[in-house]
Amino acid sequence: MTTEAIIESGMTFGPYPSGQCFYIEKSACYQKVQQGVQMAEFLLLRQQQQGPTVWIVEAKSSSPRPQTQPHFAAFIDDIRTKLTNAFLLAVAAQLQRHPAAQEELPDAFKTLDLQTQGFRFVLVINGHKKEWLPPLQEALAYALQPVVKTWALPAASVQVLNPEMAQAYGLIVPSAGAAS
Repeated sequence: MTTEAIIESGMTFGPYPSGQCFYIEKSACYQKVQQGVQMAEFLLLRQQQQGPTVWIVEAKSSSPRPQTQPHFAAFIDDIRTKLTNAFLLAVAAQLQRHPAAQEELPDAFKTLDLQTQGFRFVLVINGHKKEWLPPLQEALAYALQPVVKTWALPAASVQVLNPEMAQAYGLIVPSAGAAS
């Protein structure tokens, strides 16, 4: 759907090759169901060692500390909801449950083999140090455990990244003025 860069939470994602990114949050398909349905930013089709994998990406500019219950629990639940909804809408669109998606869903997504398809749920938090990520990783992996288990996905299907890690994965470009 887009080969343009996606700017979210102060980070620039992409641009990605044509047909490999579906900006689901801005899609007509999502516009038709958005009332009461939270959504992750975009889907990205990546070729990995184990085969093609759809990365479901949510971006945040910050996160609460784990010690700030109930804010931390609400934050994790919000992220789980967005990632799960994007996953479900993507599968529904691929199964042609939403006519609006057929015009905008890239061909590579239309031909996914859902029987063998890999999925990865990714949260990228701007401005976070690597040492701040483990409690978020653990909490999000726990929250997404029902989806991971029911879809027989590997435990590594849930990842929480900071901008440096996201850049290493080729998700974002360095911010202007950043040292390389």
